Amino acid sequence: MKKLLLKEKWPELWALLADEGPLYLPVEDGPVVLYQPWREGAKVNLEAVNSTVSPKDIFLPREETYLRYSCRGERLDLVEVENAASVIAFALHPCDLKAIEMIDRVFLNQDPPDALYKKRRENTTVVALACRRPDPYCFCGVFGIDPTDAPGADVMAYLTEKGLLLEERTAKGKILLDKAAPLLEDGDDETNILVDVQTEDFGLQVEGLAEDLQERFDDPVWDDLFRSCIGCGICTYVCPTCYCFDVEDYGHEEEGERFRCWDSCMFGNFTQMAGDHNPRPSRKERVRQRFMHKLCYYPEAYGEIACVGCGRCLRSCPVNLDMVQVIKALGGEKVG
Repeated sequence: MKKLLLKEKWPELWALLADEGPLYLPVEDGPVVLYQPWREGAKVNLEAVNSTVSPKDIFLPREETYLRYSCRGERLDLVEVENAASVIAFALHPCDLKAIEMIDRVFLNQDPPDALYKKRRENTTVVALACRRPDPYCFCGVFGIDPTDAPGADVMAYLTEKGLLLEERTAKGKILLDKAAPLLEDGDDETNILVDVQTEDFGLQVEGLAEDLQERFDDPVWDDLFRSCIGCGICTYVCPTCYCFDVEDYGHEEEGERFRCWDSCMFGNFTQMAGDHNPRPSRKERVRQRFMHKLCYYPEAYGEIACVGCGRCLRSCPVNLDMVQVIKALGGEKVG
């Protein structure tokens, strides 16, 4: 059974859901749209084609303290920091939810799974939102993603002329809709869904690309591809499938904390080792690593390319060294 939330009741739903924990929504913040915890007066924009930065930091925060320590004489006390709040991630687009599922494999499909990520994932209810219209930079269809459906969602939402059509998909989704029941109407007869999506493919052909790249680590193409890169790392910052991180300690001899934070394979110190050795000493090695991981190493391990065609790297890279250009340079372009 589908439920309809009339547009004039949206603010009531935001307040209701945010009453028990963080509710992340796409919010206008000056010239950008970011997924932020809802607050009274926030400029929620469900019509935004895509957020400027992906919502992956709901599950993998940019910085997360998970241990505090204190020393008194010979006594060392360690205290784990609990990050167990229940969270609702609302209006994630299908491409971004697909990206989270890709990160799931890395953090959860191991023994033991990553405890920090696992806890956040389990405590998050995801409401996916079908795309209203295509982003000119989007090419999700190249990777078989349907911009109007997100199989991994707890609730699937669609914009309509009247408001939001909500469809329960999981037990967590049922709990959310039961909580919102006083604001909802029967939506089974609502047919005016606002969907007009035809994504670009930019002439890409990725079938067989991962297998082909296994033999092209030393291909001369890398000598040319890296030259325009300025090493700013914006591609990894906005990308929904990048998950590189660092672990650091901050404090002094008597007390301090250990935290995890985002890092980037595009930075020189990411692979810096003791003894001043760096296996990726120049931008060439770092550019190659980024794209080989997306297009070869990840699919070799998990069966699909680690790109969802969200288009953020196309929009953000200052020198246009984006996924589309690189795939074409590596031979992933349609012929004829």
